[in-house]
Amino acid sequence: MISERATVRTSEVGRGVVVGDFAVVEEGVVLGDGVVVHPLAVIRTGAVLAAGVEVFPGALIGREPKGAGATARPISFRRHLYIGEHTQIGPHAIIYYDTRIGASTLIGDGASIREGCVVGDRCIIARYVTLNYHVTVGDRTKIMDLSHITGNTKIGEDVFISTLVATTNDNALGAKGYDEEGIKGPTICRGVMVGAGANILPRVVVGEGAIVGAGAVVTGDVPPHKLVTGIPARVVRNV
Repeated sequence: MISERATVRTSEVGRGVVVGDFAVVEEGVVLGDGVVVHPLAVIRTGAVLAAGVEVFPGALIGREPKGAGATARPISFRRHLYIGEHTQIGPHAIIYYDTRIGASTLIGDGASIREGCVVGDRCIIARYVTLNYHVTVGDRTKIMDLSHITGNTKIGEDVFISTLVATTNDNALGAKGYDEEGIKGPTICRGVMVGAGANILPRVVVGEGAIVGAGAVVTGDVPPHKLVTGIPARVVRNV
């Protein structure tokens, strides 16, 4: 059912699609079977929503990245994005162009996912999480409320990142400008667990199955299957 108060300009609408009051679906959008677009959501040209996707009120799918002349990093993107089957996009979440989100993934209220990001299947990107540009998140990974994943970060499968975790990608704090090769976030390998309020610095590799304790500041690589805690983080014991 498509509300008479909605604006739907696309002809690529599957069976059983629901579009609520004052939602906007632009020309060229693909809505798969059973997609639900709640009131006041906006779906921009180039978005593909697979079967069973649900977009809650006020979400924006297809945000164009812009730098306002203030960013050091050049802005480039493809005017396309894909959201996999049965994924849910929470109220007021913002999904930029040039992203791909897997199937059965939950994007929480107010989350922001920037251009170049790839999120796997059955993930949770919780409330007000920010994924900066070119972040990769593996299948079944959970990133909890208010955490920030910096640009050029790689996160493996089955990772758990607790609330208020910070990651960074530039030890020079922007003083040297933007260098695509030099500005790198951490690599967080498969099965890692990161406690609340931890801070993981640029280029750090957290090895498979490691645990980062709450409030730790990780300044160097963490070996696989080790627990690190403290400021700076040190190995405490085997996992």
